[in-house]
Amino acid sequence: MATDRAMSITLSQPEARRLALASQGFGPRPEKPTIGHVRKLAARLYAFQIDSVNVLVRAHYVPAFARLGPYPMDALDTLVHRKRELFEYWGHAACLLPLSLYPLLRYRMHTEQAQEYMRSKRGADTAKAYAEVAERGPIAAAELSNPGKRSGKWWGWAEGKERLEYLYGSGLLAIAGRRGFQRLYDIADRVISRAALDAPVPPREEAMKQLILLGAKAHGIGTFGDITGYFEVDGWRDRMPTAPWWEWKRPKGPEGRRAKPIVKRLVSELVEEGRLVAARVDGWSEPAYVLPRVRVPRSVHARALVTPFDSLVWERSRMHRLFGMKYTIELYTPQPKRVYGYYVFPFLLGDTLVARCDLKADRQRKVLMVQSAFLEPGQDARRVAPELAAELRQMQAWLGLDRIEVSDRGDLAARLRRTLR
Repeated sequence: MATDRAMSITLSQPEARRLALASQGFGPRPEKPTIGHVRKLAARLYAFQIDSVNVLVRAHYVPAFARLGPYPMDALDTLVHRKRELFEYWGHAACLLPLSLYPLLRYRMHTEQAQEYMRSKRGADTAKAYAEVAERGPIAAAELSNPGKRSGKWWGWAEGKERLEYLYGSGLLAIAGRRGFQRLYDIADRVISRAALDAPVPPREEAMKQLILLGAKAHGIGTFGDITGYFEVDGWRDRMPTAPWWEWKRPKGPEGRRAKPIVKRLVSELVEEGRLVAARVDGWSEPAYVLPRVRVPRSVHARALVTPFDSLVWERSRMHRLFGMKYTIELYTPQPKRVYGYYVFPFLLGDTLVARCDLKADRQRKVLMVQSAFLEPGQDARRVAPELAAELRQMQAWLGLDRIEVSDRGDLAARLRRTLR
């Protein structure tokens, strides 16, 4: 790692990889992972993305397994729903976030505007929905006394669901739990701690800057898009009108228009203030950024199956820049056109992504199905297969499955199947 007079840091590709992996919590695993390890990991990553795909296990449970090994899965539920140390809100996407981030995200909530809307004639139905949650919560949207009709807009939600989602986004409601994957809404005062609700709220631009810095810290090193995209700072959600989306065509004035982007200025100011340092990575066409006094580890020894919703691989172009892996999630690709499979996990070994496999849990038969296994170019199957087999065995045990089945698909499949035997 080299530094010039202009305080610009230059990293090699291997250094950038090691810094990224260490910043994301990859490395030696604890002998017996506990809820304390999950708590520390949440404080390090800042976000576990939630997704509805349940072909293996819900996405938000996997990042902790990838870094800690077979931790007690109910530890995450305990931190979210019983201890209330994590809360659900919009981070990179729908995420579980440490409560310490709550004040930084208040600028995204537009709470006062939502309260004002509910006092208006047009907001009467939304006010009724809020009052019902206050009286009956926590409840699902379908349990409202007047759930309304499906609008054909915004994911095809019913009107009652739209109102609850608006109130949730505004910070007046919070997610108290889930029934299956269905959100249960309650008023924020009963879900978010009083200390978090009363904590000082930074001005909007300062909060955005702090989130950018947390994104840079979690990534270790990243381009402008990487560090601002970690929490989608100044993304579409930050810039959308403050009025409810079903009213967007109606309002006149600033509240009815998308805000102009400001994040380029914010990143420039962070560099000028010395809170962010410009950097270069060999082979990257874009400039990058790191936090001051960043240290690159000499080595990283990791082994992990990484869900496509893991914060390490949120940005697919970043995967290619760091690891040379071209990855496209094929969930929505028609089956005949899929190259690697439906729900494909990159496999991390040492400090790079060496393979990928399509995984599924057949819960009725209690089988972990490896529906494809592909080696990355330049990797040695004799080295990769035993390590991948060992990681699959750990995942099988963690998920409470009895055995592993490997299909014939992929150039690593036959060797992996022989290894598992």
